[in-house]
Amino acid sequence: MKRTIFLGLVIALIIGSCSQKAKVNENAAKIENTLISVSLFTDSVGVDPSKLLQIFERRNKAIDSIGYPDAGYQLWLVQGDSIKNFRFMSIGFWPNQAIYDSMHKNKIFRRNLKWTPEEKAFGLKTYSYYRFTLVK
Repeated sequence: MKRTIFLGLVIALIIGSCSQKAKVNENAAKIENTLISVSLFTDSVGVDPSKLLQIFERRNKAIDSIGYPDAGYQLWLVQGDSIKNFRFMSIGFWPNQAIYDSMHKNKIFRRNLKWTPEEKAFGLKTYSYYRFTLVK
């Protein structure tokens, strides 16, 4: 029940922040991310959020280099005493399913998606993973 309520709150937060604008130049077309991915990670005692953020920054740089500066990840630290199962959440923003699929097949992206041995030592595991599309 708590997980369902929390997931509902997460969805509401995500929908509220799902749209991003291109910052290329004044004449650039608006890029709207219509697909998001949400990963909840199990709580790992001693994981420094700033070190985990570096992983997602590395992934975002790879996404930028491929040509999608408005796509990428945000890392969230889950707050609240009622949630004991997980501590971190990442939200991936994607223009659409086709770009999500092509990105996940891209060698540069896949190489940056892998955890290094140091990162594996965090012991962080995906608790759950969801994808959502924007209803228009």
